[in-house]
Amino acid sequence: MVIEWLESLRKQGMKLGLENTSLILSRLGNPQNDFPSIHVAGSNGKGTTCSILSNALSLLGLKIGLFTSPHLCNVEERIRIDGKQISNLEFMVHLKNLQHVCEITPKIQPTFYEATFITAMMYFSSEKIDRAVIETGLGGRLDATRLVNADCCILTQISLEHTDILGETLSEIAREKSAIAREGIPLISTWNDCESVRKMISQAVSSDDLLEWYKPNEGENFTTEAKNLANLALTKLGYPSNCDEALKFTFWPGRMHIIDYSQSFQIILDCAHNPSGMQRSLSEIKNHHNDINQIIFGCTEQEDLDNFLIPLVRFMRTVKIHNLILCEPVGGRTKGVETRVLKKYLHAYFPNLNFYEEQDTFNTVNKALSFPSKSKLLCIGSLYLIGNILKILNLDDADSMTIFRK
Repeated sequence: MVIEWLESLRKQGMKLGLENTSLILSRLGNPQNDFPSIHVAGSNGKGTTCSILSNALSLLGLKIGLFTSPHLCNVEERIRIDGKQISNLEFMVHLKNLQHVCEITPKIQPTFYEATFITAMMYFSSEKIDRAVIETGLGGRLDATRLVNADCCILTQISLEHTDILGETLSEIAREKSAIAREGIPLISTWNDCESVRKMISQAVSSDDLLEWYKPNEGENFTTEAKNLANLALTKLGYPSNCDEALKFTFWPGRMHIIDYSQSFQIILDCAHNPSGMQRSLSEIKNHHNDINQIIFGCTEQEDLDNFLIPLVRFMRTVKIHNLILCEPVGGRTKGVETRVLKKYLHAYFPNLNFYEEQDTFNTVNKALSFPSKSKLLCIGSLYLIGNILKILNLDDADSMTIFRK
């Protein structure tokens, strides 16, 4: 079956480079060239920027494709038109066509990520969209999405991540991510306080007048930053800057996601995959939800676990936590950090706290519900953890994942 073929591609893991994707797209008639795209890279805030920008363009009456990754619950979430994910039937039709093309001699075996990206391009072309908003997966220079026909590029906040692949310094990472810039195409970049990073980004554009810096205000949250970056892109392309209006209809699942489970039980979901993302997420949560009394936490393997956990420690010192439930997210590309490792680290800071270990993520919410007091539960950690919890709560269907709610 074609879905089994797709799942088999996971075994390849991650592979940077454009050769395979370029060849497959050419066999398909280069569907990515049938529409212009706005290409977005960066370390944090990419998905939020893409969702707001996509919805802003949809509000203008345009038919807008959106490709993002990874997904929370179901692979179809990666591919949307006007906020609604591709149906399973449509996904399978295009995926089967892709499999057929890949088996033409000489055979090509794409990665799982490349296959989903190419499927998105096929779907968008067949649906005759007006334009697309495309999020990079990792990096930029050698990311498959680099092959889209971009007429505007956006660079969100850059921080240390995937240093084994992108480089060990911010400057090296900036070089990889800013390489989405094209000759003669505008690049909108979030300001970075590091001069060498700014220099690297400036060198990516063909002329100074194509680069526009966006300098966030101190303490600005991801959503505001994303909205302002999106507005700048709309202005560059000659569209009305309507992202304030678009934000009213934008719902980005699993990100600052509030669920009123019952009168006495509220759940806040958010995900972060690197230390800077964790710091900013928890700072925003503290400003709006300082009455949290339970936390579910789990994460996948980190390059620097200490720096990833420090923001959580600082946050927990400012709120009255009754219970901390540790778990190991499943379904991701990388393994979950063992609960015993997390407990050993966090118990040193909070020796009197109630710790609970649930290796099976699907028991975590039931554990939180088992405590009798009125609860405000924060679920934070890896994107895969949040995806697991959305499945537990039966919020993983297509309607729940729709991001444009007009």
